[in-house]
Amino acid sequence: MSRLKSKGFTLVELIIVMVLLGILAAVAVPRMSQSIMAGEEAAEQKFLANMISAIEVQANDQFVRNSRKQYTVDPFDALDKYPSRDSNGEGWWTENRSDGNDCCDSRGREYQRSTIEIRHRRNDGSEYTWNYQTVGPRYRRNNNEEYIEQGEYSIFGPGFNGLTY
Repeated sequence: MSRLKSKGFTLVELIIVMVLLGILAAVAVPRMSQSIMAGEEAAEQKFLANMISAIEVQANDQFVRNSRKQYTVDPFDALDKYPSRDSNGEGWWTENRSDGNDCCDSRGREYQRSTIEIRHRRNDGSEYTWNYQTVGPRYRRNNNEEYIEQGEYSIFGPGFNGLTY
């Protein structure tokens, strides 16, 4: 009698392999998307940290020049290279949200006050926003003594001041 030689896999073996591949995909895909999201968050935080350093350097230069710490209205002006958006709209940009009303100090002089939205659109199309607020140097009174209060800034948004993504 002749013996049949089997070549290839049986149906049961193929089904077992398909089930194992399905389990691996169910575990790996969510982890991969989480790591991509964590990478995007880390890149955003690094960009913002670099921007804050540049803002501080520029304000310290202002302090050396005229003894007043003044922060730039548009935070991207402090950077060497202005960030941009690509043709898909992904990237960084700012939008002015100031009401146009400056404030007056104790001498009645106006000083700069602004609110800028820093916006970032990720590759997946999601957008995140940080508020950048500045107040320029101004005169203050304390117990009938007048002094100059330095300018200041603050950033509110994901990753800052306890806010999460």
